[in-house]
Amino acid sequence: MKLGFIVLAHQGLDRTAQLVSHLSDEGCSIAVHIDKHVASSDFNGLKKALDGRENVWFTKRTHCEWGRFSLVQATLDAATELLERAPKLDHICLISGSCLPIRPIKQMKKFLARNKQVDFIESVSVANNFWVKDGLNEERFTLYFPFSWRNQRRLFDRSVDLQRKLGVKRKVPDDVIPHIGSQWWCLTAKTLRAILNDKRRQYFDNYFSWSWIPDESYFQTLTRLHARKIESRSLTFSRFDYLGRPFTLYDDHLPELSKSNCFFARKIWHGADKLYETLLSPDRANQPLSTADPKAFEAPFEAADELRCEGGVGRFHQGRFPYNQSKNNSATACDFTVFVGFRKLYDGFPDWVAKNTDAKSYGSLFARSHVAGRPADGHFAGNLPAEMRVRNRNPKGYLSNLLWMNRHEHQTFLFDFRDHPTITKTIAFEHRATIVMIQHAWLLELLNKQTTFDNILTNARRYHKLEQTFLAELDKKDAASTVVNLPLDFAVHDPVKALEKATAHIGLRRRTLKAMPFRVNTDGLDGLVRRLRNNGLPLVYQPAPGKGDPVGLSFEKPYVVK
Repeated sequence: MKLGFIVLAHQGLDRTAQLVSHLSDEGCSIAVHIDKHVASSDFNGLKKALDGRENVWFTKRTHCEWGRFSLVQATLDAATELLERAPKLDHICLISGSCLPIRPIKQMKKFLARNKQVDFIESVSVANNFWVKDGLNEERFTLYFPFSWRNQRRLFDRSVDLQRKLGVKRKVPDDVIPHIGSQWWCLTAKTLRAILNDKRRQYFDNYFSWSWIPDESYFQTLTRLHARKIESRSLTFSRFDYLGRPFTLYDDHLPELSKSNCFFARKIWHGADKLYETLLSPDRANQPLSTADPKAFEAPFEAADELRCEGGVGRFHQGRFPYNQSKNNSATACDFTVFVGFRKLYDGFPDWVAKNTDAKSYGSLFARSHVAGRPADGHFAGNLPAEMRVRNRNPKGYLSNLLWMNRHEHQTFLFDFRDHPTITKTIAFEHRATIVMIQHAWLLELLNKQTTFDNILTNARRYHKLEQTFLAELDKKDAASTVVNLPLDFAVHDPVKALEKATAHIGLRRRTLKAMPFRVNTDGLDGLVRRLRNNGLPLVYQPAPGKGDPVGLSFEKPYVVK
């Protein structure tokens, strides 16, 4: 079995020299392409390091750019050079300068000897493609791409939008079914030579030169025209994240690499000394394919991708914000309680919670005029500033950071409908959140307000609407928080039981409550509720049994619908 390699490199040429030297020592023929962007001094240094190796050739250098045909051109030039220099090759493998052999080259040669007629190239039809993680699929073959996605992004996007509006659709060459797949392949010399010598080669080159990311489609498509037998997989392990960027392999991946069913792996970190020393050892033992477990090997990469997109429990990661993943994965690191309406019924309720329960208690974290009553230059644990501008810029992240610093404790804070509303969606979808709500608690604010009844009625209608909006958010199908709804009449007429129910999930410092928080005035509440009901407000409230109308609140006629 005569095996040849095409090596494309553009950085870390000292590591490329190690790789090429190893392949040369194993009796392989190698064509090396060095990106023309690489400095001449570095290129000359590589040539000097490989000087005297008769089975290593440097090919015509091309300025390569991601997503452009230049990468295909560099590969074609290297393939032509290699087949001219070593015409008796059986298989040619395309790898990068940052690849390393997972298994010994001798083992790879034996494997290919058993599969002499097989072309190993990932080749998936775009018609039923699951391969593309992000970006264009069929349109990469039917639109024109004259601009660089990386260096001319605005022109690239405008060009695509304009072509869509004009209905531009390039004709796909006859007998060609577009396929895509990994850039890295291992083809038989017969198939590769047929692609290079195809009579329509110039036509194909011109067609793919206007395509997007042709290095993932040129050989993957044309191999289908010439191959006798294709196994649609790459012999080089290369895992990409959700943005299409390759994962980097480090020294701690070494024990797991043998689980892969591939023969090469990329992308290897330049500083992975242990990987280079072990995987390029000439006396390395075979790694049986029978013990390979690709799913087990790729599982950590899938988990890392998920972690990158969704973050860890109670932590935000850079890639998490666009996906609003708090609906699927908790944005907070501990259980916490949101007391809604308690500020209206009790004075100093946060202090009472801190003294009588096992929870850490804050005030109104999301009040419009302050952050838990702290001065603007104050700070929470972890040096989190109690500053409204910081909090309002990202309320969800602010809450996540606040709770993280005391994540081994149950934490509580107050919330009312006129507080910063953005946080409502976060707490509604948090499975770690318990929302204890005194329904209609805003009535107590109106009860103790010195103003006209018309003003009270106007505000009551507004507060009722805000409350209904809040309840609707908690009642959504995908809402995950636990809701404890305490009717206002229950909280007023049986305060001990109401508070026990409100704090039952937290845990009390004592078996029974001995001290009650200071309650605001509730005299006249029954009459106010009756008066508002008679003016059309649908309130859920039962008056105290056996009590008459409070003095000073006369009965009002029901409102009249005209």
